[in-house]
Amino acid sequence: MRLSRSADDLAMAPAPRSGSAATRATWLVLATDGSATELERLTPHAISVRTVADPDIFRERLTSDRPRVAIIAEPPARAAELDLAGGERRRRRHSLRTIHLSPEPSIRQRIAALRAGFDEALPQTVDPLELFERVTLLDAQARLRRSERLPVADGYELDLVAHELRFDGAAVHLRPKEFQLLAALATHPGRAYTRRQLLDRAWGHDQVGDPRTVDVHVRWLRSKIERQPDRPIHLVTVRGVGYRLDPPLTEP
Repeated sequence: MRLSRSADDLAMAPAPRSGSAATRATWLVLATDGSATELERLTPHAISVRTVADPDIFRERLTSDRPRVAIIAEPPARAAELDLAGGERRRRRHSLRTIHLSPEPSIRQRIAALRAGFDEALPQTVDPLELFERVTLLDAQARLRRSERLPVADGYELDLVAHELRFDGAAVHLRPKEFQLLAALATHPGRAYTRRQLLDRAWGHDQVGDPRTVDVHVRWLRSKIERQPDRPIHLVTVRGVGYRLDPPLTEP
């Protein structure tokens, strides 16, 4: 396979993007030197790479930024960071990919990382271009899987294949019609539907029941996906029309 950038490209690449503290990391890196610290120079601007040397900051960012990829070099990573990354990988099994980097002779460390659930385990001396390509591939695989899942609220995703709602990777029970109603709204975010339209989409065109049954199911859904069900910010009422789903903004 021909790598997308040459060594000359690396030399001419722009300086690392520092980013503001408010910028969420798409790729989060814990490293002090080696190939991982070169990723900021290789990645396109559509991807926010944040490299940190402090394990405590890494732990905070891993949970607050919810990156798509976490690259962890050992050292400076300690057992606490490896355990946290492994736990996050299992919890966010469809939306996070993890890579472990260790000193060249540490084959046992890399095998242990793979057994712990890391997607890749490589020596810290891996060529920066190869690391970039491997991370890009893992990221693409995660994003492809995301096309089958629709964001509905903060931390909540609707999996159209598994037919379930998940909060941070954990399944949330939905009644069959709750799922159908939420799927109808989530597949067209930002679009306002009348109660009759939602009844047709979730219950079928031959349904002759009261459209107000939609209100009952909306209340149930709000109790599950809204932080304040009585003041919804995602599953909102459109006065004079019906309902609309405004999912949280997602990174490209």
